[in-house]
Amino acid sequence: MEEKYFGQIKCIHIDPPYNTNTSGFLYKNGYQHSSWLTMIRDRVVAGDLLMNPAGVLLCHIDENEYENLYIMLEGLGIPDVGTIIWDKRNPMTGGGGIALQHEYMICRSRSNEAIRLRNNNSQLILNKAEELFNRDRGVSEDTKVDFSRWVSNNCCLTGGEKAYRYLDDAGRVYSSVSLRAPEPRTDPKFFEPLVHPVTGKPCAIPPNGFSRTPDTLRSMVNRGEVLFGEDETTQPRQKRFLTREYRRQLSSVIQDATRGKADLDAQGLENFPYCHSVSFYEELLGAMADDADTIVLDYFAGSGTTGHAVVNLNRDDGGKRTFILMEMGEYFDTVLLPRIKKVTFTPEWKDGYPKRQATAEEVDRSPRIIKYIRLESYEDALDSITFDQFGQLPGLATSDEYLLKYQLGWETKDSETFLNVAKLTDPFRYRLRVHVNGVRRERRVDLPETFNYLLGLIVRTRRTYDHHGRLYLVYRGTIRADPNQTVVVIWRATEGWTENDFARDRDFIAAESLADEADTVYVNGDSCIPGAKPVEPMFKARMFAGVNS
Repeated sequence: MEEKYFGQIKCIHIDPPYNTNTSGFLYKNGYQHSSWLTMIRDRVVAGDLLMNPAGVLLCHIDENEYENLYIMLEGLGIPDVGTIIWDKRNPMTGGGGIALQHEYMICRSRSNEAIRLRNNNSQLILNKAEELFNRDRGVSEDTKVDFSRWVSNNCCLTGGEKAYRYLDDAGRVYSSVSLRAPEPRTDPKFFEPLVHPVTGKPCAIPPNGFSRTPDTLRSMVNRGEVLFGEDETTQPRQKRFLTREYRRQLSSVIQDATRGKADLDAQGLENFPYCHSVSFYEELLGAMADDADTIVLDYFAGSGTTGHAVVNLNRDDGGKRTFILMEMGEYFDTVLLPRIKKVTFTPEWKDGYPKRQATAEEVDRSPRIIKYIRLESYEDALDSITFDQFGQLPGLATSDEYLLKYQLGWETKDSETFLNVAKLTDPFRYRLRVHVNGVRRERRVDLPETFNYLLGLIVRTRRTYDHHGRLYLVYRGTIRADPNQTVVVIWRATEGWTENDFARDRDFIAAESLADEADTVYVNGDSCIPGAKPVEPMFKARMFAGVNS
């Protein structure tokens, strides 16, 4: 992924195994912490290369490995921006000592920007104010009372949000905030009184002095941002307005007792252990992935809650966030993939059946295509290795030196798992042996898609052509390293072609303008296309970059 997504990920959100007896993570006895930390560290380092400068890493963890994980992240140099304590409101009683009811989320970022929650509740409050304003055709005392009562009794609002329970005569929502300095001021200017607009007398001064300078206070008065009492005996307060743009900063403590099992049960999917709720992830990702076109990466994807939350967020605010999920468990096929398909189809399910069809707006804000890729596993690679007959280097066929140094490097060079370049003359039929549910089977490999990732191609168009029964697959796009350069990759089956075939190939590509206006053209196999580069050397070099010979 590095060539394509280097510096592109805005949010990495992971819930890794916690290294407990119930986590399912296997390690050698006596090396528990080091094995677990190595596993996590390798993945964090790889993921860090993909994160952009304003990106955020959010990692769930419990008390067993919190300290070790924190120290490891410190060593990687990713700045700490805070730890969230998740109060699950469900204490684990029965053991010794204190009953635990919390977990942690370590947050790291190279950006110094405040992380702010989505403003759903702010919109809710402002919409209610607008509704009452329209109902009463203005603001009366009854309007103010109804609004204040609605805000105070709304269980969905936090204490800080309920402070915005006031309406002024213009219909603006505001809260009343003290102007008192948090600590005693020593400069006399902070004790200069404000003049009451009705009585014309100096108002009472807070004991510690004002938190703002006289010039700032006068500007606030002129903007109507200071609340005065009935007379000068009341200390003035700040009139803080609530706006559509307001977003509360994410707190270090989150209370959420919802269970993710209900989300899976509604879709009729089998139970998945330790599944967090979609609503919880929506709150987290709404803060971390606040840009409408950001990419969210989760490489411990589990049941796919991160993807589910991203789809819901886009439906809610019309964003264009995308997600990349990675999972190696068998539940990819039984839970994760069906879940993403279902939530893409419609947002509401019950007992495995849609409660309703998605609205036109929900359809418009849902993913059109979900692409999933199965990577060749280590076991598949071993199973696909084939060996030529021994004896190609006389006298060394049975020596340890030969077996260790040459056997994998030479006699297995034509194995499909090592990219047999001779077989790229028919790229649409390249196959590997893989294990599927314990059964060894052959599967076709998508070489063009693999090459796109290795090259870092950001595909703009993908088109197929049929020239007298010959299939052409043509990609056009740019590469991350040089987005101003246009790259075209042309794939076709050339096995058994003659000189005349290659000439017709060249003429067809010219007639269809397949390579026109391209800065770089790649083509598989031999060709007569002017200026075209062969795919094979780049494919081989990128596929085994960093592998010692």
